[in-house]
Amino acid sequence: MKHAFFAMMALLFCSSTIASSPDGEALYQENCSACHGPRGVGGSAPKLAGDASEWKSKMFERAVLNGIDDHGKPLKAPMPHWNVVSFKSDNGATPNKLEIDAIQHYLHKQK
Repeated sequence: MKHAFFAMMALLFCSSTIASSPDGEALYQENCSACHGPRGVGGSAPKLAGDASEWKSKMFERAVLNGIDDHGKPLKAPMPHWNVVSFKSDNGATPNKLEIDAIQHYLHKQK
C-alpha cells in the first residue's frame, strides 16, 4: 500500500510538471514569428534557428530580456526588451526563465 501511494504521488507530480511546462512553439508563434519568421529562419528580423538557438541559456535570456546580443551589443530596433514588455499571454508579467528556455528549445529543433 505504501509503495502504491508513493507511485501515485510521483505520477501526479510528473504529470503536473509536464502540464505546466510552457509551450515554446506557441510562445514563439505568438510573440516572435511576425519578425523572425514562423520557424525562426528570419524575416524582417535575423535568423534565430541554428544561430541564437545555440547560445548558452543565459546569453539567450539576456538577448530576450535586455536586448543584448552574443557580442554584448544592443539588438537593433524594433526588437522589444521583454523585461519591460510582457508576452501577449502574460498579462503584464515579465517573461520567466521557463518560457524563454522553452522558446530557445523550440528554435533549437527548427535548425
